[in-house]
Amino acid sequence: RLLQEVEKLKKQMSANSTRLPLNIECFMEERDVSGEMQRSHMEQLSADTFNRVERT
Repeated sequence: RLLQEVEKLKKQMSANSTRLPLNIECFMEERDVSGEMQRSHMEQLSADTFNRVERT
């Protein structure tokens, strides 16, 4: 479920820079997980990885 939701969020981020919802029902021990992510925040979180890839 996590992989499906993250893939869906990634596709939405490629077209939008607004805050996008992330919802996973019954993720762990019947608990629902929800939140939101914005493309700029994802880019900040991934910056180190992107830089390493560019250097290789």
